[in-house]
Amino acid sequence: MTAAMRHDLREPGALRVKFARTSRRSAALAGTLHAVAKPALNAWSYVPALSYLSGVVDLAADRLAVPDGTTVASVQLGACDAELIRAPRSLDDGAVLYLHGGAFIVCGLASHRRLAAYTSRVARQPLLNVGFRMLPHVSLDEMVGDCLSGYRWLLDQGHPADRISIVGDSAGGFLAFATALAIRDDGLPTPASIATLSPLLDLGVERKAGSPHSDKCDLFSVRTCMALQRLVERVDREHELQGPRVSPIDADLHGLPPVLIQMGSREILRPDAEEMIDRLAAARVPAQLQIWRGQVHVFQAAASWLPEASEAMRELGRFVRRNLP
Repeated sequence: MTAAMRHDLREPGALRVKFARTSRRSAALAGTLHAVAKPALNAWSYVPALSYLSGVVDLAADRLAVPDGTTVASVQLGACDAELIRAPRSLDDGAVLYLHGGAFIVCGLASHRRLAAYTSRVARQPLLNVGFRMLPHVSLDEMVGDCLSGYRWLLDQGHPADRISIVGDSAGGFLAFATALAIRDDGLPTPASIATLSPLLDLGVERKAGSPHSDKCDLFSVRTCMALQRLVERVDREHELQGPRVSPIDADLHGLPPVLIQMGSREILRPDAEEMIDRLAAARVPAQLQIWRGQVHVFQAAASWLPEASEAMRELGRFVRRNLP
């Protein structure tokens, strides 16, 4: 670990750390996503109504096995389901609230079960994987409400707030910040930390369109991001929500706990993360941005075979445990 990595994230201020390693495996993964997944997402942007088929992805992923020794127990949160995941040697001295990615429209408990289990492993804590309802069936506000129910459930189980960490990937990163802000605004006790993997921080496309990384991303294009923005706006209109929606990057960030953001160097979301880290610093929130060279969106999901992903997850685990009282 470098001297920069030993920075105490409980002190106000922002820290940027770059990881220069790029393995052959990560290059192969980037090439595959660029050739297969990115065109598929571009095609979706022309027919976003296919979002109604989102459950198919999670149904297919339900066959994936969790790492040996991991236990999974079903939890009912009222409006949605969740899973309590325990990796081997979990210490029960804290808990993780995990919010999965999938652009608010796909994936779920099954698709992210392995990544959630790996998070439980590196954090050495039990983890609540929340299967929140998704677009277009509910609005983002109702989605955040489901995530908040997960936080309340952990509190009700006897976990002190300052020993609960919120972790989210991609759109789950958006929800991690939105949930933390809702916790603050509702007067609930503040969680220990927020850790996000390639988080979506801004529903708008202006920052992304003007970025030097907009045409280098191996997964998303400006068009894909614009389609998601329009879908959110349409759902908001259908639910008769008033006023513009404020993304985490433009929210009042004061009072948030320490933050870790991990991002691939070529991601279209990178400029949002770089601006977010400055806004957190301005709000006197301890924050660190890790830029991983050549890595794709949520590369940490490949932690079982990608060396950079495994290293990034260990960084996440150290961050979570370092910010416990």
